[in-house]
Amino acid sequence: MSNLQGKVALVTGAGRENGIGAAIAQRLAQAGAHVVVTDLCAAPTALPHGGNGAWEELTAVANSLTTYGVQSLPIRADVTKLSDMETAVAQIRDTFGRLDILVNNAGVIIGPAPVLHMAEESWRKTLEVNATGVFLTCKAALPLMIGGKQGGRIINISSIAAVRPRIYMSAYAGSKAAVVALTQSLAQEVGEFGITVNAILPGDVDTSMKQWGMMLEAAVTRQTADDVNAALINRIPVGRIGVPNDVAHIVAFLASAEAAFITGQAYNLTGGRELS
Repeated sequence: MSNLQGKVALVTGAGRENGIGAAIAQRLAQAGAHVVVTDLCAAPTALPHGGNGAWEELTAVANSLTTYGVQSLPIRADVTKLSDMETAVAQIRDTFGRLDILVNNAGVIIGPAPVLHMAEESWRKTLEVNATGVFLTCKAALPLMIGGKQGGRIINISSIAAVRPRIYMSAYAGSKAAVVALTQSLAQEVGEFGITVNAILPGDVDTSMKQWGMMLEAAVTRQTADDVNAALINRIPVGRIGVPNDVAHIVAFLASAEAAFITGQAYNLTGGRELS
């Protein structure tokens, strides 16, 4: 297990108890890090959407982390607003005095559709959350990370859609490709401060957002959800879809001292799906 004793981490998009963000927060806490968790904690928009995290779930996630003997702080914050993220980082500075690990996990799938029929708002909001949100959170967090003069880790959750886009997912795929490019550019900018920047590209992971997506696909293709799930598993060499802990484990490694010489990389985490 990676030793992150005494480190302080910020994980965005952690307001779903069965989500990837919550699993990442738990794994970092298990390794000894104090973990700050954030989410928008607002009702979904009128556009087709997998849903946002809830304040009750976010606080439950934070409370669960204290069982590992670490401190945790839940913060309601919108990654698309620099002022929100700067306020969150100020709370981290006032509470812990440092920030060592940033995990940009917040992400959405809004109104997937053919480009010809996609709502302009769906395109703009998807890019705003998935790409601009990563930029703004990094912008807010870097002064504290650099000022600490102890290095750090930035881990961005992209998607296999960044390199293997699927039909009707142009906004999502484009936003996640932007995350990979940002990762590689930023890695070159902050390496001199001992800060590494890497991206993880998960494939199909069993979360409420994924279940929403499969139900949507089933409706569009006139199949049952079970048929969609079976076809999906058939395309994955390891014979199953991922679970949030699959992502959490590689995040913990990239956050550790063992990964100090790894930066600017994008790791596929798909069970081999992209090979088929």
